[in-house]
Amino acid sequence: MTEPDCLLSRQPIYCSAMKVAAYELRSHIGDATPQTIFGICTDASLDLIVGEHPGLVYLTAESLAQRMWKGVSKSRVMFGYQDSFDPPDPIAQQLCELAAEGYRLTLSSGLSSKSLALLNSPEHTIKVDVTRYLPDEIEKRVAELRNFKLKIMAENVDTYDDLEFCKAIEFDYYQGHFLCKPAAQKQRVSVNRFTTIRLLSKLQDAQIPIPEVEQLVSHDVSLSYKLLRYVNSAGVSLPRAVNSIGHAVRLIGMDTLRAWASALLLSTVDNKPRELMTIALVRARMCELLAEAVPNAQKESYLSAGLLSVLDALLDCPMEEAVAELPLADNIKRALVEGSGPIGQALRCAIAYERADWDDVQFYGLAPAPIREKYLEAIAWTRHLSSGLLN
Repeated sequence: MTEPDCLLSRQPIYCSAMKVAAYELRSHIGDATPQTIFGICTDASLDLIVGEHPGLVYLTAESLAQRMWKGVSKSRVMFGYQDSFDPPDPIAQQLCELAAEGYRLTLSSGLSSKSLALLNSPEHTIKVDVTRYLPDEIEKRVAELRNFKLKIMAENVDTYDDLEFCKAIEFDYYQGHFLCKPAAQKQRVSVNRFTTIRLLSKLQDAQIPIPEVEQLVSHDVSLSYKLLRYVNSAGVSLPRAVNSIGHAVRLIGMDTLRAWASALLLSTVDNKPRELMTIALVRARMCELLAEAVPNAQKESYLSAGLLSVLDALLDCPMEEAVAELPLADNIKRALVEGSGPIGQALRCAIAYERADWDDVQFYGLAPAPIREKYLEAIAWTRHLSSGLLN
């Protein structure tokens, strides 16, 4: 991507098992042309953003009429159209053409029965914005939609209460920010999860001596085994065998070991979807990269704030309560609780970009393009780290 004003982020779409089924691409094209987004769908940028998952790209009447979708991979991209249409409309015929070509479509729940009947196939999905209906209205609308063969997605599911309600109605897919929110009813935190988080927070101490790191990690047999196995793998390609955590620190550096250990720790948290770990790692790397714009910044503190920005969701409690008993530096705690200071600004920028809140994507005067590149690099870093360590 070379367009200076074009911003692009991804929003996960989950199946009923809370695994990622696809990513919706959201864009802010600035002075770029609509063709920019379709160009991304036909080059390596798409794989960088969505990985092995399909991407959902929304069409406009203009892009449909101009058939900008021509040449886009059917297996890699689904198309969405969020406005209403009637069967005689040119839009309806153009969408039917897309479907006949083998593309999967996502449509608005506000369509009439006659319009839905045109595209009545389990290959296509209807998106229901749950914030636009009262609970009984949602149940009624979903019951009506079940008369068709279409899949049904719940959109704007932003709390765990919303998620539980929608799961009871048995939507096929779910989209929203619920994953990064604590449950309304605080769950009993297992000893395993709390021990993991305490170790995670201790590892973020920039002043921690190497012997203490070695001791902390070595006490967790599973963690130390996985780290040493990865350090000695072909993917890392060190010139000699590594037989201890201290030896690993000396060869690869404390920052690298901290990132690897943190990723492994996040992956072991029970009863939370793996995508929460992915979100934390992307935020962490993006914050670390944003720190390059801050004079004399301690980049490891920015990375730590990003990693720990999902603590409230992991512990199912308010962030202030989550960090109260953890051995974190005050500037990291303030960034997490108040969003204050340079670290808090970086974290706010990373979260705004992640959620496509484009008006809030700003940090230390950086232009849009460098921020976009840091986000894309954070995704690539996370994918590389996850595939090597966790698979």
